Amino acid sequence: MVGLANGKQRSESIVEIIKRMQNDDIVVIVEGKHDIEALKSIVEYLSSNGLISNKAINAVTMDKLMYNHLDIDGKKIIIATDNDRSGKNKKEQAIALIRAKYPNSTIDENTGIRLLKILGTNSIEGIMGPIKEIIGPMDKFFNVKR
Repeated sequence: MVGLANGKQRSESIVEIIKRMQNDDIVVIVEGKHDIEALKSIVEYLSSNGLISNKAINAVTMDKLMYNHLDIDGKKIIIATDNDRSGKNKKEQAIALIRAKYPNSTIDENTGIRLLKILGTNSIEGIMGPIKEIIGPMDKFFNVKR
């Protein structure tokens, strides 16, 4: 029963994180296009299961952050890079850029890491499989028909 409770807690935490990322005042910085596609897929999956609204996450790639001026000053910025050496370097690069170009923004370094830890994966683009593994069994336990 403890495993089931942990699964339910993980499921609720995932939904909470994705709902936060959907907020209009939040921008999510990711490494590349595949990460944006993964986040879109998560929103589609969770919304089709009635867990969240089908509102898009405002995600921006590192390239866009580096080479464009974005209308993000004053917003909360979640950095969701992979949990590997390259991702950590890109995260540090993003933090420096945001502090220099968008000084009125607040940086959230922890939400992306938290999502990856809950799902037991190191990459943003690889999060769909673990989400289905966590959310699916919860539906069966609670006899949810979607």
